[in-house]
Amino acid sequence: MTAISEKLMISYRVKGQGYSLDFHTHPQYEIFLFHGGDCRFLVGDQIYYLQPGDLLMMDGMTVHRAYVLGDKDAYERSIVHFDSEWILPLLKDLKIDYLLKFFTENRNGLIRTFQKKDEIQIENMIENMNDLDLLDQSDTNEAKRKLAMAQLLLLIDSSTHRIVDKGQTFIDEKTQIAQRVAAFLFEHYRESFSIEDVANALNMSKSYLSHAFKEITGQTIMSYAMGYRLSQASVALMMQPKKSIKEISRECGFESDAHFSRYFKQNLGVTPSNYRKNKTMIVEKGE
Repeated sequence: MTAISEKLMISYRVKGQGYSLDFHTHPQYEIFLFHGGDCRFLVGDQIYYLQPGDLLMMDGMTVHRAYVLGDKDAYERSIVHFDSEWILPLLKDLKIDYLLKFFTENRNGLIRTFQKKDEIQIENMIENMNDLDLLDQSDTNEAKRKLAMAQLLLLIDSSTHRIVDKGQTFIDEKTQIAQRVAAFLFEHYRESFSIEDVANALNMSKSYLSHAFKEITGQTIMSYAMGYRLSQASVALMMQPKKSIKEISRECGFESDAHFSRYFKQNLGVTPSNYRKNKTMIVEKGE
């Protein structure tokens, strides 16, 4: 179930995958509570193996996507998207604006874990927020939304049992390879390159590199690169309205304007110009 307002979006216990853009970004900060399924979550060039109860706090502008293995319907999560500027004045008044630093202290994301009782309390709070009438723009309801958001942030801060970063997570050889490939793609996506170029840069066998990457991410190297290019282009269309579509196409590594427009419409269902006009399409619902 999903509840949406201009400044706040709540998705409570959403199942399955229902979005078209594998990689995506959004201006809002994001709280992602994982409930179940077999999921590898990619944030920037880092790959996380999520366990039920794990919580991610992310700057939404860091590109991210979920790779779900096995039964897609078993993939279940609760998500809170919110506009940081919307809640900041209240947090400053309460002298707790430091809570927003959790979303920027590590652009590649951190996994927070909780004792079971605290996990249940966080989930219940998200469920209660989901039941708020987000379309009611009265001052009373706006105050309820802001107070609920502040309480959720405080609860996450006070009840965090452990924070897991890359250095605390076991990473097998294939995952390490996938992260090295992702780092290369993120650095060079504006350029034209082949799989051979990636293999040469990493001094590895092309066949093993390709096999390991697809096993971990669920995509070929080149489809992954194209997905990242598409995500960066979609952000540029929203954040740089004065830049021409031709410029964005070139800067994001597409071989031509025609290829960019064709690939964009094929994957997002609209042309780049129409996407830019309708900015409400930017926020993916229930990732």
